[in-house]
Amino acid sequence: MTIGLKDLVYATITEGEGGVPTYGTPKKLAEVMTADLSVTTAEGTLYADDAVSESVKEFVKGALKLGIKDLAIEDVAAILGQQMDEDKVIYGGDTDEPPYVAVGFRAKKTGGNYRYIWLYKVKFKIPNEKFQTKGEAIQFNTPEIEGEFFKRHDGRWKADYTGQETGEVGKNFLKTVREFKAAEATP
Repeated sequence: MTIGLKDLVYATITEGEGGVPTYGTPKKLAEVMTADLSVTTAEGTLYADDAVSESVKEFVKGALKLGIKDLAIEDVAAILGQQMDEDKVIYGGDTDEPPYVAVGFRAKKTGGNYRYIWLYKVKFKIPNEKFQTKGEAIQFNTPEIEGEFFKRHDGRWKADYTGQETGEVGKNFLKTVREFKAAEATP
């Protein structure tokens, strides 16, 4: 159970030889209100001798929907592959190609813990926007942005950690994109 959500960040990805990613320094994306994740799996069942002999479920891709306060224009250009000129005007065009980015955030849990998440390979879609005239009551229109996340060359698609924000892992989890660390062998 979570009772909060904050610290939405993204990191650019440069793919090297063999598709091995190198991540840039994480940057705050926006003040986040909601983050909805859903996963699509491929499933297969093999029957033999009138019973289930094998059952396989594999990750295919996921969907990420973020409710955010607002996006800085520099970040819109960066995550949607759009151009920005020296006057900070962004231009959307038919040849825009949103790059893959890593997305991280943390959600507060009861008991003082946080759940930290990195999605390793996300591609955002152009967000829908809503504009409305001012009426008698103040009404906020905030954007939602959606993306799809995929597995990397090594099959990994997410890093997920639950712990104290004062612990070593919690303090550093969103400062760099978290990669797998093998347990050290004891002599």
